[in-house]
This record gives sequence, C-alpha cells and structure tokens, in this order.
Amino acid sequence: MNRGWLIGMVLLVTAASAVILPQMAALEAALPQHAVETLGGDGTILADENIVDALSSLPFSLDIGSAGWKNGVLSLDLKVTGNDHEPEELYRNMALAVSFAFQETDNVNQLLLRIVAEDKWLDSRRLLLAGDIRRTEWSLRLQELLQTTGNRPLPEVLKEGFRISESELWRKQFIYP
Repeated sequence: MNRGWLIGMVLLVTAASAVILPQMAALEAALPQHAVETLGGDGTILADENIVDALSSLPFSLDIGSAGWKNGVLSLDLKVTGNDHEPEELYRNMALAVSFAFQETDNVNQLLLRIVAEDKWLDSRRLLLAGDIRRTEWSLRLQELLQTTGNRPLPEVLKEGFRISESELWRKQFIYP
C-alpha cells in the first residue's frame, strides 16, 4: 500500500470523526431516556463521620453499647440492663437495626448485631443474641418475621437466614424460664 494513501485515509477518518461525533452526541440527548428503578440509591452513605448521628437518630428502646464501621461492615451492640425486658422488645430493636442497615443506607453490606446483657453491679457483659446479617441474604420477609415474632422463640428459618445464634443465658432467662 502506498504511504501517501495511508496518510490520506487517516486524515479522512480524523476529519469525519470531528464532524460526525458532535452530531451523534446531540442525537443521543434527543433520544428518550428510560428510568431504571433500583433498591436504595437515596439512602444514607454511612461513614466514620456520621455513624454516631445516624445511629442516635434511631428510636431504639435499648441503649447502644458500642458501634463500629469498617469496609461495609456495621457492628452494633445493644445493651440489656435489668430484668424488665421481653423477647418481643429485643426482636423489635434487632429489626430496627436491620431496617436501618439495609433499607436506609446504601453502603452497609453486613450487619454484625449483638444483644448483650450488662450487669453494672458486677461490671460484666454476657452475650444473649448475635446475628450476622448480610445484604445479599437479607429479605423484607425475614425482617418482618423478626419484628412480629413476639415473645416466642425465633423460627429456624429466621435463625438461618440472619445467622442468629442464641446463648444459653438467652434460652434460660428469656425463652424457657
């Protein structure tokens, strides 16, 4: 192939691109746009700077013992003090935490949730319930089941879906006293 011919083709393609590409961009703007519905998108972006404000705005009936945020994982301990708590209250607080993590935020991928009994007199903490809930396995159905279980033992489907484990203390003090 002739070298002059090759240079001519390159110049022709370059000139054509300079004329055609702006016209294509104007055409694209005139095309109808289709909305895509996604889950989330308008939620809070959780970060170290706003975790305290975000969690303190939630109407928990239990006190927050500790909270942590790292790489898409929200760790949350809720404290039980005293003997005047029913399982239903604890389940509702857990459901509230799950709702916040997966319905109100866009960047929580995993919620490590613990319900801890705290004895101020003995300065001790004992685990009652623990959950390892992941966004990819979360469902509104399981969240609603958690919220409406009442004072009954947790159904197995819920324990499996939200990876909830119960301590012996939980079973003795709250479920089978």
